[in-house]
Amino acid sequence: MNVPAPYQGVWRREGIWRTDGSSDSTTLVLWFQSARWHIDSRGFAGATVVQGARCEWHPEIAFPALGPEIDAGTMRFDGPDMVEEIGIDGSYRELWVRIDAGPVRAQRLHNDDGALAWLMTGSEWSAWAYGHPGGMAQFGIARGDAATLPPEAGSGWRVAAVDG
Repeated sequence: MNVPAPYQGVWRREGIWRTDGSSDSTTLVLWFQSARWHIDSRGFAGATVVQGARCEWHPEIAFPALGPEIDAGTMRFDGPDMVEEIGIDGSYRELWVRIDAGPVRAQRLHNDDGALAWLMTGSEWSAWAYGHPGGMAQFGIARGDAATLPPEAGSGWRVAAVDG
């Protein structure tokens, strides 16, 4: 099932406000979203599922490891390039601004030792992520039009699926 077009692109978080009173509007957080997959610069990558206004991120790799809780939010678009996310548990509110309308081209790769990888490229930004489910994961983001895995990712990667 494809993620609706309004979600696709590269997004920059403008801020997060939590119900405990904490907030952050200075940390650079980027969210790459293709028609099926995401890479989030906070350290996770995987599949995205959208049903109505509810968006769920299903990380297949993450570092540090994520807990068993579902990562989901209710999304409210304010024009084509701004979306507000409210955690389904009501504990946070995030504001996202699209900085690259895409399309975001993506590849999902795998190798024989069970590692997974994603390469995502927008018109001005690119990202990569690789690692083993439940183990260490690595991520990188750059300005540019071609995402490639770094040499330390090793060899033997095969394209499992293409998006975009």
